[in-house]
Amino acid sequence: MIGQGDRAQTNYRKIEAFPMNGLPGTGRKMQGREMKQPLCAIILAAGSSSRMGTAKAVLPLGGETVLEYIVQTYLLAGITDIRVVTGHDREQVRPVLEKIPAREVNNPRHREGMYSSVRCGIASCGPEISGYFIHPVDIPLITPRTIRLLCISADPAGDHIICPVYKGRRGHPPIIGASFGRTILEEDRPQGLKGLLYEYSDAIVPVIVDDPGVLLNMNTQADYKEVLRRMEDPAFDRQGRSDE
Repeated sequence: MIGQGDRAQTNYRKIEAFPMNGLPGTGRKMQGREMKQPLCAIILAAGSSSRMGTAKAVLPLGGETVLEYIVQTYLLAGITDIRVVTGHDREQVRPVLEKIPAREVNNPRHREGMYSSVRCGIASCGPEISGYFIHPVDIPLITPRTIRLLCISADPAGDHIICPVYKGRRGHPPIIGASFGRTILEEDRPQGLKGLLYEYSDAIVPVIVDDPGVLLNMNTQADYKEVLRRMEDPAFDRQGRSDE
């Protein structure tokens, strides 16, 4: 994890929520605001899922797989450049990839940990990308509204790190500005992205969201059952239009 649940120490930037009408086909326009594209979503699905006991990416969720669910979230938010980093469970994940509009990026060094997958995903991106969503596959219940709110605050110059904050706790997915790409690729960090966030804390822009999903990860079967329970709750809104 990359500091998930850490108490944000910087001053919050309050981004007001807005309606989510007409989600598909919105492109770069977001209710009269311009999405600061091009942004890329990097979904990390290379880990061994040892605590879960099975590949997290292919677990059923809402009538599809976890990976399909996350990809659909980004599509609903207007993000179309989506890359999935595979590794340990590649053979199980590839059939799902064949059904979705996402590019596979295989990480042959996945045993070195999540940061190696972050580096692999960023290395696959071209110079036109201004920022990278870093999204572990075990955090599936992010809403399209949250993704859009983060996009609104994204820095076209790529000089900031945009982090969602729910009830004072920093969660996923951050947008890592492209100016940090070279640092990530050239410098190994034992503490991974958490270490990067600590080192460049002055560059973090926290964005308050009404989305508990930014903190809800599923490492175990019990966590997975909690995710399913949340989805079955009548108050749950896939689009993120209501306070949860």
